Amino acid sequence: MSDAENAKPGKLDAPMRAALFGVIGAAVVLSLGSLVVVSPRFALGVAIGGALAPLNLWVFAQVGEAFLARRGNTAPWAVIGALKLVLLLGGVWLILRSGIASGLSLIVGYGALPIGITVGTLFGPKPPEDGPEADTTRRSFGDAPRKDVLKARPADEGDPSNEP
Repeated sequence: MSDAENAKPGKLDAPMRAALFGVIGAAVVLSLGSLVVVSPRFALGVAIGGALAPLNLWVFAQVGEAFLARRGNTAPWAVIGALKLVLLLGGVWLILRSGIASGLSLIVGYGALPIGITVGTLFGPKPPEDGPEADTTRRSFGDAPRKDVLKARPADEGDPSNEP
């Protein structure tokens, strides 16, 4: 049995786990770096932003997986996605309003999201491309076309559209 057949609802696949661990690792590195370079208060804001990043990615992965799997009614997942956005924006607003952290420190910490996704994608496991569940019609950008569409046919083949 393949991993896709053994996958439980809510269980992340290996590339998503790699991206999630990459985000967590980037958040830790950014937090420790800001502690050494800037100040403990700034590092606290970076840590808070860095904690929001993997949490946001995990919820996004769960909602996206539910939409793609089309398990049951997708309306509750749309509500969860909207609720995720409201909680994220509301939580950031509360943090900024209370003065616990500056906006810049939260942005630096939340920057762990694109950094970690990039690192996890580049150095993590690749999704399976072979096997019975692989889509054989899907091609990547670099694949050559099945026939040379730029090759012009000679005009002497008797094509009526090529005649003057």
